[in-house]
Amino acid sequence: MKSTSNAIWWIKSPKKAEKWAAKKRKQSVGSTFSNDMTNLFRNISMHAYGKLVDRTLNIWEKLIWLAVHVTTMIALVMILALIWEQFVAQYIVINLYNPLYPIESVAFPSISICSNNRISYEAALAHAKELSRKDPRQRDPEYFLEHLKFFINLYQRNDLEVSGETYSNFQEFLDIYDTSENETFYNTRKVAELLSPSCSNLIRSCKLSGLDIDCFSRETFQKSLTSYGFCCTFNTGNFYQNRNIRDRLVNTDMGLTVVLNTSHKDDFVSVLKVDGYIVIVHNPEVFADTTSGESRELFLTYGEESFLALHALLVFTDPSLSSFSPITRKCYFENEFSHYEMGSQWNYSFSNCITRCRIRSMVALCNCIPFYMDTKLLIETDGVIYCTLQHVPCLLSYKFKWSNVLTHRKLLPGLERAYEEALYCPECLPGCNDIQYEVSLMALPIDRFIAGSTATELNATGLDFEEMSVLRVYFDEPHAKYYTRVVGNTWYEAMCNFTFLFPFTFPGTIGNVTSIFLGFSIVAVFEILYLILNI
Repeated sequence: MKSTSNAIWWIKSPKKAEKWAAKKRKQSVGSTFSNDMTNLFRNISMHAYGKLVDRTLNIWEKLIWLAVHVTTMIALVMILALIWEQFVAQYIVINLYNPLYPIESVAFPSISICSNNRISYEAALAHAKELSRKDPRQRDPEYFLEHLKFFINLYQRNDLEVSGETYSNFQEFLDIYDTSENETFYNTRKVAELLSPSCSNLIRSCKLSGLDIDCFSRETFQKSLTSYGFCCTFNTGNFYQNRNIRDRLVNTDMGLTVVLNTSHKDDFVSVLKVDGYIVIVHNPEVFADTTSGESRELFLTYGEESFLALHALLVFTDPSLSSFSPITRKCYFENEFSHYEMGSQWNYSFSNCITRCRIRSMVALCNCIPFYMDTKLLIETDGVIYCTLQHVPCLLSYKFKWSNVLTHRKLLPGLERAYEEALYCPECLPGCNDIQYEVSLMALPIDRFIAGSTATELNATGLDFEEMSVLRVYFDEPHAKYYTRVVGNTWYEAMCNFTFLFPFTFPGTIGNVTSIFLGFSIVAVFEILYLILNI
């Protein structure tokens, strides 16, 4: 009888037979792969892999060879990690692009001149008389004149032995009798500006590019805020960015020349224990805070002709690097700072970022802003007042913290307390496009200037020779160094040519390293690909 069915009815357990067939096929595939790997190890061009499948070696000898290969592989991974680490470290580099960049294309910096005397005696006496008239107890002006010396501690000078209660009592009087009707809080900034020495008394004559200029125009000296309070600042609006060859401001006679009145007739309270004045060189768009990293501070002696030679260094970044994160390139492009608030009016710079971080800490710890700080660095200032005499103990207690700033912390044993006491500003990085100014100083007796000036010029200053000081600021050379931040190495360059140190200096490549450790080559790559394609 002929069967017309395809069923395997004569097999008692058809599913069991199917499992056995699948297992046999699986064993066949595994056996084939094992044979292929054995064949690969036996014939591959890489070093000593055939020892792992050599039938003439016993199991212990094969284990020794396996240990050798594992150790070699670990060492290879460590060396390649070192190479990669150096590759990443050199991925973005700063190269000298033009060592002779014309100086007339470099912006002239702002020059802030600060009298060491922070409170004018004449202004303090006038204000003391006004407070005496307002005082219901009719205390004499001498009492208030002595108490106005307390204002020097708003500059965080802490050598006056005054109790906190004395500060509070005098501040309570000022809050009541020295606050205008339209003011909610005592305006420390307004009073500090009133008491500060006037720029017209400090600066007597000015020259720029060898020509006499008006000292107090929009483009020359203006009273502005610095970390020393109100000072006289030249070029507050960055007016001297591009100049012609004649106005390069190079050499001593063709730069900025300022005759200063450095007499002691109007001295009342000094901020520093030096017999001189303070000069701050800074970018016009940077708040002149000498503790924030980008401003150069000099202390000049009275009665001398001082020469400040400027050396400019420009660093600009290839726009193609904007695709990298700021952490990788270690700088911020304009308007890239992630902590910008909407509506903020400040220009990003490393110095401004540090100052902003310091202001935020002051507000958090003392609930006030020192009057000399630039409030444009904060957008939320509602309810925050200028620091008064009542805040002096708090300001002095955190002075060390605000004077020591960290942007990166690497924990080291024994430095935990130092990390806690310092101000931590991890969000601050340098600007990608930046101009840095270095300053060198030389001074000569004032006799040289007097001998080279006419009687008319000297009489115009209205000063005796012993009351006169001269400041000259100029570019030292007719050119500057121009650097660019670019991609140093691409990944394929690292594969082709990479020099590293381990443990001595010798040239090598990733290919050379793998060849030394494993005998690796392009032939081995084709051997492995051939195996994969035939599995």
